[in-house]
Amino acid sequence: MTTANAFKAVDAAPVAVEKANIQVALQGLEQQVTDPNKGLFGPGSMFWEVNRHTLVYFLGAVQSVQMQLCHPWIAKAVFEHSKIMSDPRRRAQLTYIYLWSIIYGDMETVSKKAKALFNVHERVSGVIGEAVGRHQESDKYQANEYSALLWVHVTAFYCRLKLYEQLIQPLTPVQRDQFCQEATRYAQCFGIPEEAHPKTWQDVENYVEAMAASNTLARTEAGLKIRHFLEANIPAPLRGTLWNYLCAPLPERMQALLDQPMATPQNLMRSRRIGWMLKQFNRILPERIAFVPAYHEAMQRIDGKSEPDR
Repeated sequence: MTTANAFKAVDAAPVAVEKANIQVALQGLEQQVTDPNKGLFGPGSMFWEVNRHTLVYFLGAVQSVQMQLCHPWIAKAVFEHSKIMSDPRRRAQLTYIYLWSIIYGDMETVSKKAKALFNVHERVSGVIGEAVGRHQESDKYQANEYSALLWVHVTAFYCRLKLYEQLIQPLTPVQRDQFCQEATRYAQCFGIPEEAHPKTWQDVENYVEAMAASNTLARTEAGLKIRHFLEANIPAPLRGTLWNYLCAPLPERMQALLDQPMATPQNLMRSRRIGWMLKQFNRILPERIAFVPAYHEAMQRIDGKSEPDR
């Protein structure tokens, strides 16, 4: 994805993802993997490595949601169809079960969860109801749409990789590019075509920069309500500090769209300080807590031990 292609992806007309797209993608992935028991990636992959760290995964999820809420389609879909505000814990549990199963499951599980997630998303559609950015009040949204899915996908791994480098260890350019290339397999499970996916980390940076500058993103009432709800649900003693840590490094326009802490010198210094503290905390965590449950289960499966049924 060159700079020109990044802008093309930003301005593309809506394209629905069909069930046939998922089926064809899964058939192709099944032919690519060398060991179905290891799933899409397996031990030694960058995708497993970055996503296995509990702090990285969960903090990355909260941070990337802030970027996603700047997309009116996504904000409205989450507000109207998700349990994120009525039952946030259950909503998070269901999300992690689906996503972890695709990252760490065997190919049978990957196929089952990818098809199930498509069916869940197929029920998510509606009308934006606001004239914001390039979107008209009467514009319809749907979850199974390529450009919105691409934004959710890229922001999720964009935030996690950056947090990984802050909290775990820096990566080489080759490792970042390997991560992007592996992420292509994950994206295909959602119907995002391989040719549309960023191939290098520079492609990712180009795409995020293009989106941040575009009128595809806009301020919405739905996005603001979810953003304030998520902040309010962080325990009070940690709220201001943790929220600043997650939001101060975001692109400036996204901070403005959601009234987030801005990247002032003071906020950035506080963010770096908290990052250092989190890194030290992560170092003393036992492995059973430091790594997400799905990673432990995947390693048990590969070693021939029993795995909890998902």
